[in-house]
Amino acid sequence: MSSAVAAESSQTSSSSHCPACGKAATDSSRAWRLVNARGEAEWLQCNECCSYFMDREYALHSEVSHTQQMTWGDADEGAALNQFKRRMYRSVIGTLQKHLGDVHGKRMLDIGCAYGGFMAAAVEAGLEVEGYDIVPEAVEHVRSQGLRAECCASVNEFSLSKEPFDVVTVLDANIYWPDQPGELQEIFQRIRPGGLLVMRVVDKSWLARIGGLLQSVSPQRGNQVLRRALNDHRFSMPLGSFLRVVKQSGFDVISATPRGAIHSDQTSLAVKLSFGLGAALWHSLGIFMAPGAVVVARRPAQ
Repeated sequence: MSSAVAAESSQTSSSSHCPACGKAATDSSRAWRLVNARGEAEWLQCNECCSYFMDREYALHSEVSHTQQMTWGDADEGAALNQFKRRMYRSVIGTLQKHLGDVHGKRMLDIGCAYGGFMAAAVEAGLEVEGYDIVPEAVEHVRSQGLRAECCASVNEFSLSKEPFDVVTVLDANIYWPDQPGELQEIFQRIRPGGLLVMRVVDKSWLARIGGLLQSVSPQRGNQVLRRALNDHRFSMPLGSFLRVVKQSGFDVISATPRGAIHSDQTSLAVKLSFGLGAALWHSLGIFMAPGAVVVARRPAQ
């Protein structure tokens, strides 16, 4: 067990609520026990939103230590991911241009900016960009590139600018939040009326369900599938449930699609095919079975 996981295990207690939708954890059911990148933990399923989540309270210092040990939090590998994810960055920039028109001079906040890959792509497109992340080394790297960034854990702590943004982006970061509804409501306040929230979200809850079923037949195989589905995330939320939480936070959902959510041109053919099949199922039958999606929501103008 890593030192970060050991620290988290020793200093936290059972969850009081579902981090995905905010429902009291007493309304959740036991799902499984699993050993993954965060060590061994009990996982619950929320009876309200059907999300799976770790039965462990959030500790920021442990979260920072854990992230620093992962690829996207490591100083060398995290910076290298900036090039690997260029395909997704180009796709999201295209989405912004589709909904905002001319993006030159538009103000953007990138939440969970990591080593600044998307921030740099946004600047190239003409946006005025700021960002934040919980990893100090990542923020220092972003600043060294001449970009404005701050080390903090929540949008209500972000202090570089108090003026509302035209767009807020969250790429693969919400699955680490301890209180998603609260964070979305705070983000709503930081976007100008008529402005956009654009998120690249992970949804492999469908794969987690398969892993849970496999556990009773083949524990080893079931655990392998679960680890692949959950990675090091703190929760796994079905896309439909996520869209409801976004709407409850005050946003109008404009679109949600697996198209444009592939990370890289170098992504394996199998994963690319899963996105293609997932997009077909989602748009024809409303069944979500892709690894992720790009969600665009707007703060109403009035």
